[in-house]
Amino acid sequence: MDMKSFIYSAPLKGLRNQRMSQSKNKILVIGLGEIGYNNARYMTEFGLDVDGYDINAIATTKAFNDKVIKNIADNFSDYDYYVICVSTHNPRDQSIPSLNALNQVIDKLKHEAKIGALVGVDSTIPTGTTEMITEILHHRVHVVHVPHRYYNKEKDIHGVNQLRVIGGCKICCINLGKYFYEEILRIPLHTVSSSQIAELCKVTESAYRYIQIAFAEELKIVCDKAGLDFNELRNAINTKWNVQILEARDGINQHCIPKDGIMFKEFCLKYTKPQIITAAQFIDQMYRRHISPEIERRV
Repeated sequence: MDMKSFIYSAPLKGLRNQRMSQSKNKILVIGLGEIGYNNARYMTEFGLDVDGYDINAIATTKAFNDKVIKNIADNFSDYDYYVICVSTHNPRDQSIPSLNALNQVIDKLKHEAKIGALVGVDSTIPTGTTEMITEILHHRVHVVHVPHRYYNKEKDIHGVNQLRVIGGCKICCINLGKYFYEEILRIPLHTVSSSQIAELCKVTESAYRYIQIAFAEELKIVCDKAGLDFNELRNAINTKWNVQILEARDGINQHCIPKDGIMFKEFCLKYTKPQIITAAQFIDQMYRRHISPEIERRV
């Protein structure tokens, strides 16, 4: 067997032994915000050995006191699985992407991660990031991107355990990633051919949602100016089986959708001038101005 084949198949050799000692596998959830906290809770409920790490002491203390994690980690050594759930938005403006927190984690993994372990990136990341992480870590660990789809308002249905996408740079990474997420965590996976597809999948999901909301916002503006009831029109339209107009609320304020929309736009700009997402961003700003008197009245 040549070296390339050995590297690609190595993780598979130990899977049977790992199944026999599943309870001994050590998991570190990195980032204990909404996504990381609920990931850790889900794993702990399986009886798995889960530790947590976050630069925010309040987050780690809460997770520890809630018995969501077993220990608060101060270093990354001696873990079999690392699940990265750090935020990828700017702390000062959640609608703007920032990889500062992720870069700090990768630098720490570079010096402390256990050789042969799995790094699963659940955080939303721009295209090319998984490959960059693999190169920085010199493939001493296996890296996969399994973007989260957690939705807090419907966490019983769309929580940690739902169909998710997995992608990686190498076959060995995919194999170990599928073992961890599917076999240990019982999370159903849709495997794609590359990490770039997985990365673009998540940001496109959010960009598509952004466009849907913006369409509803523009329709609301038109209805208001025409003296028509937007909600009545929306309800009538939604009686058609293949149409679902969304609500028009207070603007697109969720941190994930605007941030991911920017990531999507930045990817598109490498190859073309994106029209639809740009128009949607303009419409959202126009809608915010349109409803600002109403919001002021509420206050």
